[in-house]
Amino acid sequence: MAPVRDAATVARDAAAAQAAAIATAQAEAEARRAVVAAERQAARIAQAAVDACMETVGPPSAEVPVSAAAQAASFDRLRAGFALCQEAATLAPEAGGPLYHLGTLAQARGQHREAMTLYERAAGVGPAHTRLGDYYNFGIGGVRADVDRALTAYRAATDLDDPAGMTTLAFMYRLGRGVVRSSGDMIALFQAAAEQGYHFAQLNLGQTYLTGEGVPRDANPVLGIPNPRAAVPYLAQAARAGNMEAAWVLSSVYAEGADGVAPNAPLRLRWTRVAAQAGHPPAIAALAYLLEQGIGAPKDPPAAALGYIAALETGAVVADALRAAGGTRPPGWDRQTAIEFQLILQERGLYLGAIDGIVGPGTLGAARAVAN
Repeated sequence: MAPVRDAATVARDAAAAQAAAIATAQAEAEARRAVVAAERQAARIAQAAVDACMETVGPPSAEVPVSAAAQAASFDRLRAGFALCQEAATLAPEAGGPLYHLGTLAQARGQHREAMTLYERAAGVGPAHTRLGDYYNFGIGGVRADVDRALTAYRAATDLDDPAGMTTLAFMYRLGRGVVRSSGDMIALFQAAAEQGYHFAQLNLGQTYLTGEGVPRDANPVLGIPNPRAAVPYLAQAARAGNMEAAWVLSSVYAEGADGVAPNAPLRLRWTRVAAQAGHPPAIAALAYLLEQGIGAPKDPPAAALGYIAALETGAVVADALRAAGGTRPPGWDRQTAIEFQLILQERGLYLGAIDGIVGPGTLGAARAVAN
């Protein structure tokens, strides 16, 4: 027969059991808090790694660089952030930004399969879809071209508001590549990308309005194209972003005028200068011509002569086409500019003739030596 427990014993046992239960609950709660704290700390560390990668390299972008200098700077940032992005991809494997940057580095190194895998993992990043689309569109790195897969990727990029993907999809509609040609869709996509500040979309939208390129003649009245006046703001936006081709096109518009856009010498000079400062060889020569002739500003013979030399030094402008901005039959040389030009050639030991301001065979021969 079990011993009879008195009330005091029962009470003590109950209290002990309750205390044990409370202690267990407290221990479990403390353990949960420790786990949560550890998870939060790990998340903070992972986010800090992602932030360090993104701050060093910048946001993901599949856009065409605005210049060679911009492209070089982009790769410098990628190299500087490589280790940071590797750490971020390890600590935060779902973060798309670091994966995209690692994919871009792999692509630059010719490791195309690895690049595609990383882009596929960065599925929430619009530029990653654009890069995948490029692989399938152009057959990069031995990848089998597949227009349907390219279109799927560009559409996914467009859904994620990636301007580079929108722009390439616009070209697909312009060319009818894998889709029915549609000028309306082309323009809408260029417009959407241009509104995000993408210089390449702004340039192409401007050229479409300027010349009607990519728009069938029977669709022109419906779309209101060509419309040079509508082209100017887009070209100007691209030029201000550093797109030298857009600046060069604008300088041509203001040189000759167009429907709704009057010739304007000061604006011609302005945009020629922008293109020249961006390194566009014909623009460098054209700027020298404008300064020689006093178009858009007073004549500046020393600056004009130096500009002609700079154009020749690019190797992309031949001496016989140095003054092409004046048309097929430009006016004669400004005498003081010619003298300044001859003096520079003489100082370089290339011209041994008289400093007479007459640009004849001897002067042109010396100029060809600069170009060569």
